[in-house]
Amino acid sequence: MSYHSHGGSRSGRGRFDDRGGGRGRFGGRGGGGGRGGGPRPTECNVVMNYNRLDVLDPSKQVDLLVYKVTIKTARYVPQVNEAGEKVRNPETGKVVLVFTPWDTSVSEDDKFKKRFYASEKPWRIIKKLIKDRQASDPSFALDYDGCEMAIAPASCGLPVEANEFRVCIKQDCEEDNPDAMKVKNEWFLVSLTKTHDIPFSDIAAAITGRNSDLAEELSMKLNVIMKSIGVQLGMLQLAPNSSSLLFPLREQFKLFNNRMIETDHNKKFLLSGIKQVAVFSSTGCNIQSDPIVNWFDKDKYEIDRSDKIPLIDGRASTIAGVRVRFNTLRSDLRAQEEVLSALSKLTFNVEYWIKTPDPKKEEAMLAQGKTAQEINESRRRVFMNQSLRLDQDSKTKIKWSPDDHSFQLGESETVTVTQYYSRRYGIALDVNLPVVHIGKKHGWLPLEFCYQAFAKTRDANDTSMVQAVLQHYDKIAGTYFINDMAQKRNLISNMIGHGGKTFMEMLAKYNLCIDNAPTKLKAKVLIPPKINFRESKEATNGSFDLRNVVFANPAELNSFAVVNFTGDKHALQEYVNVQLEVAAGHGIKIPQTTMIVGRDHLSSITYDDRDAVHQGPEAVRRAIEKARDVYLNDSLNIFRQNHVWFRTTCEDMNGQPFNCLILPPQNHGGEIGIMLDVTEQSPLYYTHAIELSDHRTCATTRLIVKIRQSREACLNPFDVRFRNGRMQAWNSKMEGWGDVDFDRYCFECHLTNGDVVYVDARDCKQTYLHKEGDFRIDCPSMITMFLPDKGKALYDRVKFTSNQLCGIQTQCVVLESFKRQRNKNQYASNIAAKLNTKLSSTIAKAEAWRSSFKLGDSDIAGIPWVGECPTLVIGIGMAHGMGGDADTVIGASICLDSECMRLTTVAYLQKKADVINRNTMKDIITENWDHYCEDNKGVYEDPSPQRILVYRDGMSDGSFGRANDEIDYIREAIKTKTNPSCLCDRGCKLCCPPITFVICQSQHHVRMVPAQDSDGYPVGRGGVNVHSGTMVDDNTIIELGTLLKITDDDISYVRELNSPSKVYFGPPSPSYDFLLTAQGGLKGTSKPIYYRVRLNENAVWGPKGCTALTKENIANCTHQMCYKYGSATKAVREVPIIKYAKKLANQILSSLKYLREGMEWEGKNLHLEYPLDNEGDKDIRPYVSVVMDNGNGIEEEIDKKHNVVKFSFHNHLAA
Repeated sequence: MSYHSHGGSRSGRGRFDDRGGGRGRFGGRGGGGGRGGGPRPTECNVVMNYNRLDVLDPSKQVDLLVYKVTIKTARYVPQVNEAGEKVRNPETGKVVLVFTPWDTSVSEDDKFKKRFYASEKPWRIIKKLIKDRQASDPSFALDYDGCEMAIAPASCGLPVEANEFRVCIKQDCEEDNPDAMKVKNEWFLVSLTKTHDIPFSDIAAAITGRNSDLAEELSMKLNVIMKSIGVQLGMLQLAPNSSSLLFPLREQFKLFNNRMIETDHNKKFLLSGIKQVAVFSSTGCNIQSDPIVNWFDKDKYEIDRSDKIPLIDGRASTIAGVRVRFNTLRSDLRAQEEVLSALSKLTFNVEYWIKTPDPKKEEAMLAQGKTAQEINESRRRVFMNQSLRLDQDSKTKIKWSPDDHSFQLGESETVTVTQYYSRRYGIALDVNLPVVHIGKKHGWLPLEFCYQAFAKTRDANDTSMVQAVLQHYDKIAGTYFINDMAQKRNLISNMIGHGGKTFMEMLAKYNLCIDNAPTKLKAKVLIPPKINFRESKEATNGSFDLRNVVFANPAELNSFAVVNFTGDKHALQEYVNVQLEVAAGHGIKIPQTTMIVGRDHLSSITYDDRDAVHQGPEAVRRAIEKARDVYLNDSLNIFRQNHVWFRTTCEDMNGQPFNCLILPPQNHGGEIGIMLDVTEQSPLYYTHAIELSDHRTCATTRLIVKIRQSREACLNPFDVRFRNGRMQAWNSKMEGWGDVDFDRYCFECHLTNGDVVYVDARDCKQTYLHKEGDFRIDCPSMITMFLPDKGKALYDRVKFTSNQLCGIQTQCVVLESFKRQRNKNQYASNIAAKLNTKLSSTIAKAEAWRSSFKLGDSDIAGIPWVGECPTLVIGIGMAHGMGGDADTVIGASICLDSECMRLTTVAYLQKKADVINRNTMKDIITENWDHYCEDNKGVYEDPSPQRILVYRDGMSDGSFGRANDEIDYIREAIKTKTNPSCLCDRGCKLCCPPITFVICQSQHHVRMVPAQDSDGYPVGRGGVNVHSGTMVDDNTIIELGTLLKITDDDISYVRELNSPSKVYFGPPSPSYDFLLTAQGGLKGTSKPIYYRVRLNENAVWGPKGCTALTKENIANCTHQMCYKYGSATKAVREVPIIKYAKKLANQILSSLKYLREGMEWEGKNLHLEYPLDNEGDKDIRPYVSVVMDNGNGIEEEIDKKHNVVKFSFHNHLAA
């Protein structure tokens, strides 16, 4: 095994979000001397959660038959003769019943069909069919997909073409339920029609890697077979269309070492299972197995006991876990809302006993030979697996007393629910307890009859539940994962179904078998970058710290405002004092005047909104007003009395940025002036127009400063500052600052004859040439949000205001988090890194750290490959609305330089979809293209990107083909920037730089763990994880079908073109896909990102003097980028441009409700508009309409914004 050196300390685990610092990365906690020392390997052995699928007997041919399944509801109806009379059996006299499918079938009614196949009923029907058939024919075999497809081996015992079966199941429960006899039967007609077969020779060729043509179809068929076998073995489904299965209750004790994990007073428990998926690679087929756990509502306090869980707990005074006062529930609206919410998440059973039985009915039963026990049992009513249903008449699901609902009984009498149960069944209901509606069949039932049913827990996000799941995964982390998966594979392989066969025996019907030994591979461990602050740092397993470091390029914090939502002024002052001191220690440039404001006059820039009355926007607006009054108007007289000016940045109406000084009003209510940091040749150089006592005027003057040390010297106000209680001036000869004494202000007047004269400011009238209204001023640069807790609602409002209204960066600090810190400097260091990232701008290109990599014997700054020429690196992430929310938010980030640390972001809306539409993608590319070119003026002779690297998140395997459309849209957008006169329709290789399109899959079930402890890095509880930077690209597990092939014609074209912008590098590789675990996992099992390269033109051609983007280069580029997440001193799991894009998209998604309602800001009304989907309308995306009063009382739309982000001076949004 070969090695390269790395340090031996082990950092603690950190948490990084926008609401304050984490622990264990910054300021000294968690560092030094832990396990994991020694050299870092360059390769290691890993075990994957892949098991080989193989042919059981090569000499045996078992073709696979595919059937279309049609399920129709049916019933037995009386047979009638031509006269319409019921036909009776002449021997028994009973009415003859005929099995008849209903007119409305499952296969014909789309609405009913959708609801039907989303339920478990189709599975129960087919399971019953299989059980019934196997009772008479043990060779019968059928596997079902839960919808309209079934699969069977050629020896399944089915006729070749079409088959019809009558199937009877219980309406609301499984057939083996103890109360099944009390549940009505339901009949179905199942038709199986053969559609096609797959010869076993083709199956064997695909499974052994000799032919991949059938890989996609076979993968789907194998998934169906494995799930169906599991269901027949008694495993539990998480969802009808999910591949995840839970082990039966009888097996759960083994998996949890005979101790179930429970919560909510033993009303819920954690169940374990497995997800199996067939994956084809160039070498054949593997079964990917992943452990899963889920919370379930229990139907009994303990398994195999009869102690049911009532929804009403009188002793604890709760309904569905919600504490209530029963005698006041009818008037307590808050409690009603909570109870309704809790009940809506539950599945429940109904059970009650009739206390006044029907004598005639029981006499008849006795005459039929029924026992006393059977007669008594008939008095028990049971309805299984019910849930709340909306009553269409009252438009409600619950009423808060049985007296609140009445209905007609007979022809003339109206009774309440209370009266009905008393008269009919002799049951006295509690009038203080609710009744619930469970559908037309059963109507309104008293909640006191309801008991919790066994079902998957909905919204299992309670803190205790989340912690229990995390703790469970911690126990099977790293190398322990191997043992856990081996236990689960052995368990499922040896489970016995109702036919007496095991999983493996049932799979053998198809002449297939699974090797239970997991796949073992050789992995690469990529070299981490060198981390450069003002001094260098070594990363240890993907982590480094901020102890005693000065940032590489510190930001400037010229001004800030505060919104205090906590009411705790003392804690706020303590936090601000600590934060200013620590930030300055890391090199962040904070003027002495800002220090004074923060320490001595914090209330002057703070808006207190303890009760969150204004909930974000209005509170932020008032805080901004207070801060601008201090910094722009100099209301505290801090700048005047110290003879300095507030230094900041601004931009003109064309978006041109400038450094500037703010000239405060000369009198109360006067105008604010601006001095720009430009050369004398600029027309914006002059600051004032002056008028002397003899009425002579000059409009080409600039303010200067005279000092007592040298009456001849004229100081540029930009060369003056206030520090350590003294005025200081920059000495260009000494290249340093020195103390000086202020003398007076003067004006440098440039006369028309070319002469320059100096006028004492006290001897003339002055008028500002550049005023506040002519520029957009960066003030405040940052708003600190002091939040009482981590509640999402207030956080969403705050981020909405930052991202979409004011465009000012915000930093959230949680009071409770700050107070519990033992080392508050460490907490402030955490936030200082975030502040430095957020304060980066086009002018102040701040970076907390930089990185470099080895190339031969040289250290090369930046990210490998990216810095060779102007390279546009884009990350695109998506966030989708839930349920009926029909919006998708697309966030996009670009790297502004080769360090990939400074980003800018945009966000767009479209109708809910997994694929980005043409207009959105074109806007993303063109707007970010402009940002990149603007930021790189002067860095490159021509800053236009010469190649494109796109990281695309959120695309599933089924959408890979549609990624081609997105690539076309990218070309179309680039064409408008590089060669609009090109005759191609949407962009081609002539007018576009080479493109690499990488799909980043984070939601997958691939796991890699060290083969043994020596192959990994220690984690909690004694396990071992793979090293940070572990990369697997072995063809054994890399899936087929990703790469879009570059044709021979394309290559010939590029070679014939012979252009410096497109030099041929060499032929393409068959695949560039890889799995990368960039992060150093200290808890749980490190989960890699699966990078699927859809297109890689940069590997085949590119600009002259550049290198090809080989798999090795793209893996190293991606890995080193993961160290550039400005909010965390560690390698993050996914590339930061994706992480920031997704974070922004989710922030925007959470705030759409405010834009739908409409929002007023700075005299403008903003509202989210949804254009009508009219035929011929090219752009029907949602947009933000900006409306303003035109002065005549009429509102006019002045702007139509598709990019819903308010662009900030400090353009690193969502940091």
